[in-house]
Amino acid sequence: MKRKIRSVFFGLTAASASLVMFISWTGKLPASTAKEIEASALKSFSLLQLSSAVFTGKARCASCHHSTMTAMVARALEQKGIAANDTTAQMREGSMVATLDIVCNPNLNNQFVTAKFLAPYELLGLDAEKHPADFTTDIAVDYIMSQALPDGSFKAEYWRVPLEAGDIHLTALSVRAVQLFASPAKSAKLQQMILRSKEWIEAQHPVLQQELSFQLLGMHWCGSSQSTMKAVAQKLLGLQNKDGGWSQLPTMQSDAYATGQVLYALSQSGLAIIEDPAYQIGIAWLLRTQDKTGAWIVKTRSNPIQPFVNSDFPPYDDNQFISAAATNWATLALVDALPDKNEKQK
Repeated sequence: MKRKIRSVFFGLTAASASLVMFISWTGKLPASTAKEIEASALKSFSLLQLSSAVFTGKARCASCHHSTMTAMVARALEQKGIAANDTTAQMREGSMVATLDIVCNPNLNNQFVTAKFLAPYELLGLDAEKHPADFTTDIAVDYIMSQALPDGSFKAEYWRVPLEAGDIHLTALSVRAVQLFASPAKSAKLQQMILRSKEWIEAQHPVLQQELSFQLLGMHWCGSSQSTMKAVAQKLLGLQNKDGGWSQLPTMQSDAYATGQVLYALSQSGLAIIEDPAYQIGIAWLLRTQDKTGAWIVKTRSNPIQPFVNSDFPPYDDNQFISAAATNWATLALVDALPDKNEKQK
């Protein structure tokens, strides 16, 4: 039976999450809400892709916050049958390939950058651009797999929080990246790594939003059971703030980086809850907090480690990189709430 998302008042708390049943996303949004989400996503994507082109032109490289995640948004829009005027796909793909070639190749000692999150995010972006596996991606896969510890985990650096932080975050991303691009010759080694990573991810007890979000995504990618994933989803829902959003840290206010990431993890893992007010008001929080430019503004909590590059993204200062990442997460979450292309045609 098809059920529509019911409107709820924003005073509801996430405590109701424990009272509802976890089910897959099979319902339909009201037409008005679906149109509002689609308009919001298209507005943010237009801003994101233009800013991505500016960043790439100035920085001469790809970035997680401007390139790879925007590629994921473009792919998500396509999968939902939403026509977006994507004019920068070729530039995004080329910049990601070049970044892997130049700074993610450990054989080039004088150019290699030991930023462990870079190669996994680039591979996720290239998959979104439908880039085929090749010599460049093979080198990236080899490097990523070489970083796996005996227990299946990947040890993260904490240079730029939150985008480059968290062992569970890095482990989940690394597993997904090699799943997407590892050659058949690495199948046996890959399966062994995934099994160890799965056991390690399931054994962790994170308390922070991003690590919980990627614990859920990592479990999904590694093939954990529904009951195991539901326990993590319950913890995520328990972190929801009274305003309907989520915070990166308990001491911070709700922001689009955390909120979009949580909702995306719930949806991608198949645990989006149609009748749960927590999910509904999370989507509503994103819709009402998008600014007039199409962005979601978030303040940085990272110390700069490289020269500032103005990518013409709001708020046009040192907060624009985290704001671009937040806008990507928010857009991914909103697009995931829409019906698939074949559902829309019924």
